[in-house]
Amino acid sequence: MSEASPTEVPYDDPSDGGRPNVETPGIREPELNTPFLRVFALGLAVLAVHMTFHLHGHDDYGRTASWVFLLGLAFGWVMQRARFCFFCMLRDLFEGKDSRAALAMILALIVGVTAHTVLFTAWIRNPLAGHLPPRAFIGPVSWAVALGGFAFGAGMSMSGSCISAHLYRLGEGSLLAPISILGAFLGAMLGLKFWNPLYLRVLQDAPIVWLPSWKGYTVAWAIVAAALGLIAWGLLRWVPAPDPGQTRQRPTAMGILHAVFTRRWPAWVGGLIVGLLSTAALFRGQPLGVTAELNRLARVAGDALKFLPERLEGVDTFRGCRIMGDDPALSMNALFVIAIVVGGLIGAAGTGVISPSQPKLKAYPLALLGGILLGWGAYIALGCTIGTLLSGTHAGAAAGWIFAITMIIGVRAALPLRWWAER
Repeated sequence: MSEASPTEVPYDDPSDGGRPNVETPGIREPELNTPFLRVFALGLAVLAVHMTFHLHGHDDYGRTASWVFLLGLAFGWVMQRARFCFFCMLRDLFEGKDSRAALAMILALIVGVTAHTVLFTAWIRNPLAGHLPPRAFIGPVSWAVALGGFAFGAGMSMSGSCISAHLYRLGEGSLLAPISILGAFLGAMLGLKFWNPLYLRVLQDAPIVWLPSWKGYTVAWAIVAAALGLIAWGLLRWVPAPDPGQTRQRPTAMGILHAVFTRRWPAWVGGLIVGLLSTAALFRGQPLGVTAELNRLARVAGDALKFLPERLEGVDTFRGCRIMGDDPALSMNALFVIAIVVGGLIGAAGTGVISPSQPKLKAYPLALLGGILLGWGAYIALGCTIGTLLSGTHAGAAAGWIFAITMIIGVRAALPLRWWAER
């Protein structure tokens, strides 16, 4: 198999609008390309939908669990189809001077912030009264969030994705994804190990800043919209010109099916849907997040190995990407994470082509180390790109902005390590 030169970036799909597959440090060669894959995807989708009905009628789960599982399926499928990967977006921008994916992230944020604001006005009429929206992910503001965001961003560059993207890439045949997820599990255990001094010295008294509680919903929304608008305006200079040879064709039934299930979606479609899914998740269940079950399993394993303190202070006071207890039954977040993997597999198999990645040997230890930073960073920042950044920013949490800024810095700082892994 030929190797990519240090200056070449491999492409995962010629229909992907020219956007590179940044997770793989080598050329991808199709290994499965048969009609069987589409039949498998259809059968898996039918089973997944059947699972939602089963959960709805189950005595221990019910309609909330059914809704969470359905949202996870949609989230994994949309992320796979639209290549909604935070690291991919930033790498496209830093390396290729292509801002289309980054603009899709801006769209996801403004859609989610707007929809959350509408929802919150029905829940809390007066945001100045000192009440926080129920179930919303609004974390404390502290240097721990900034440090966690930087570590998480560096882990994204080293491993090739954030945790949520690693989940949907399991279905794409990524060999680095399971190693990075294992690393995230170990990193979560390290976060738990040193949780008590962090909580007692920093997080216990850290302020929780909810932007609407300052001057109301209108002012908060206007500030966020203006900030996102300025960022988007600055990114427009890096939008590639349309391909002059591309011609519009009359829509056909087969063309529409091909566009939905085979070709990559335009980045803005993913951003729009993700923003709406985030609000739907909060409305009927809990905010989007993918690290709560990982943290729970890390705590169970850490307790069994006598690695963790006997008492963890204040862990149960935080919402979003954390969970308490050692119940072996599937939690809501576990159902959501499983559904993301299934949804990503449905999306990948539905294309009829699965191309397992073939990374170079030095990418494997880097993926493990990057995964450890992902898990540790997510724990001390009280969430990940989906929890603290996406759900938190949508809810009006200042912590989401701190995480986003430091995460971007971390990605750029560690990007040379990814270049090294691909040489």
